[in-house]
This record gives sequence, C-alpha cells and structure tokens, in this order.
Amino acid sequence: MEARQDFFGYTAIGFSVLGTIVSAFTQTPVLTSLCITMGVGFSVISSQRNYKLLIQSHNQQQQLITQLNTNLETTRQQLNDKFLEYKADFGNSLEKFQQSVQQMLTNAKQDMAQEIKRLDLQYQELNNIVSNIKEVENISQQLRAHSDSAEFFYQRAVGYEKLGNYSGAIEDYTEAIKRDSSMAKAYHRRGVLYLEQGMKQKAVDDLRRAALLYFEQGDIESYHQAREMSRNIHEIRTIGNGKAQEMVVGSQLFSEEESN
Repeated sequence: MEARQDFFGYTAIGFSVLGTIVSAFTQTPVLTSLCITMGVGFSVISSQRNYKLLIQSHNQQQQLITQLNTNLETTRQQLNDKFLEYKADFGNSLEKFQQSVQQMLTNAKQDMAQEIKRLDLQYQELNNIVSNIKEVENISQQLRAHSDSAEFFYQRAVGYEKLGNYSGAIEDYTEAIKRDSSMAKAYHRRGVLYLEQGMKQKAVDDLRRAALLYFEQGDIESYHQAREMSRNIHEIRTIGNGKAQEMVVGSQLFSEEESN
C-alpha cells in the first residue's frame, strides 16, 4: 500500500516537472496543460490514498487503544478481586490469630489458677505438717512429765498418723492401751493402721476388741462402725484342692462370739 502511495506521489511530481519543462522549452500549452493536469490528478489520487491510510491507521490505533483499555480494565478488576480476596483472607487470618491468642491467654489463666490452687494446697499441707510436728513436740514434752498418761500417748499417736509415721503411731497406740486397756478408740485406730499395713488378723482382733469396748461403754455408733469394718476384712485361705477361698474373718469371729 505504501509502495503504491509512493508511486502515485512520485508520478504526480514527475508530471508536474515534465509540464514545467515542456512549458519552458516547447511553448505547447496543450501538452503543458496535460502534464500539469496529469500531475494534479496523480497528486489528488496520492492525497486520497494518504487520507485513507491515515483513517485506517487512526482506526487501528483506536482499536489498539480500545483493546488496551479493555485489558487494563480486566487487569484492574482482577487486581481488585485479588485485593478483596487477600483482604478477606487477611481478615480471617487476623480473626483466627486473635482467637488463638485469646485461647492461649485463657489457657494460661486457667493453668495459672490451677498452679496457684496447687501451691495453695501444698502450702496448706505444709502448714498442717508443721502444725502436726509442733503438736507432736508439745505432747512429747507433756509425756516427759506424765509418762503414765494413756491420753497423751493416744494424742501423739494421732499426730504421728497425720504425719504418715504409721509405725510410730502403732507404737504409741500400743503404749496407750498398756496404760488404759479400756481405751476403745486406741484399739480402733490401731486396727485401721494394721489393716493398711496388710496385717488383717491383727486388724480384726483390734476392731473386734474396740467394738466390744464401745458396746460396754454405750457408744453404739462407734460400736457399729468398728464391727462393720471388721466384718468387711477378707482373708484368702487355701483349701485342700489348691483353690483359693475367700472368707469373712471378722464376721466369723463375731458369729463365734455370739454363739458362745
């Protein structure tokens, strides 16, 4: 197209030059006019073609601009969608992060409360231990002056029991019983400790003795407690065929006594 445009333009220039030359040398008006006319014609054709090319180029540029605007709008919409998506994701992530932090704080508060409670219980236990130790020391001082007091031995045995010194408690309960053979509560508590130490027969004997003393002293409630405890103590014995048979020792002893 551009080559044809150049051809018509150059041809128009050529005819114009030729007309000028003919007019100058031949003095032929008709030929000169023809050359000029042909030059003008080719010039008009060249101008028309140039105009069409300009229009076509303009239209192409407009189409290109329209396509660029369309692409730009599409890209802008995509970016906006992505921004909204990222914004939503960020909002969700931020909310989850806040929830996670809140949960961590709640857990930390709960853990702290539990730890404080544990330390408070531990402090109370230590305080009780210290109090029990002081009580045992005070009773021990009283026993130096009242070595025949069954009650002081009993109270110190209770203190030893609270401290977990079961052997010391059994020893002092025994001393209390030596000084007062009718002290039912000493038999009762020593029987319980015997049971915890696995000495079931001794436990039954002490609980049986305690129940009898409670009954004689009119303490019916304690009588039933000691008797029921002795009934619930079981002992495993081996019978002739090698199988283990469980029998209620306490119940058997009380039954024997009642039959007598």
